[in-house]
Amino acid sequence: MNKKTSNIVLLISVIIPFGLQFSGIKSELGNGAIIYSIMWAIVNYLFMMTAVDFISKYKEILKLEDLDIRKRTYNLNIFVYIGFLIFVNIYFFQQMYMRDNKIIKLLANPLFLIGLFLLFLYNLQNGKFPIREDKDTVIYNIPLKSSFRDGRDKLGTVVGSYGKGLVIGNNHFPYEDMKSISKSKDNEIVIKGKEGSKNYIVNIGSLNSANQAIIEINKALNNGKIDEKKINLKKTKNF
Repeated sequence: MNKKTSNIVLLISVIIPFGLQFSGIKSELGNGAIIYSIMWAIVNYLFMMTAVDFISKYKEILKLEDLDIRKRTYNLNIFVYIGFLIFVNIYFFQQMYMRDNKIIKLLANPLFLIGLFLLFLYNLQNGKFPIREDKDTVIYNIPLKSSFRDGRDKLGTVVGSYGKGLVIGNNHFPYEDMKSISKSKDNEIVIKGKEGSKNYIVNIGSLNSANQAIIEINKALNNGKIDEKKINLKKTKNF
């Protein structure tokens, strides 16, 4: 995310709580209102940054021609981010300014937050997004075992394709930029290539994601989109 976008997000995050703070509306918290406003701004900033970053990357993926991905996982992520932001702002507003308003009180019900959290847990089972490490060589990892917050691929994956390459999470990799596709000793699918001025390595160890990658590679081979010489797998069969 560029600095300009980051600054805009910061400005919006601060304007909402502190705009109300200095608007003249009487706060239910008295002198404690400033602490709540700071907390409100911090929560807004953190989740707004996450949402904006995810949405901006997803928009770039949606521009790709002949896109074939499981959009539901991405869309649910966005829904949860936005839903949580709306709830947080309503909750802080209700706690600070309108505790007795029935409509605001209903919308600030913690049951809505519980529902969003359960939806978030469900969506975590629908795909593992790659973990990126920026070194001399950019590394993308979808390991067999990882933190729960990185997701699982029991119900689906975020591995797909577009007309000229693979899509893995919010990243796309043109076939023409790939140098090799192989299998490691640990049965990980390893894709090596060049991304701009840097080399990259994609390691896919999680079984369902690796199987989906092989399906996409086979489709690309059958359609003549990728040079067979780049593939060093003995057989491109599912694990």
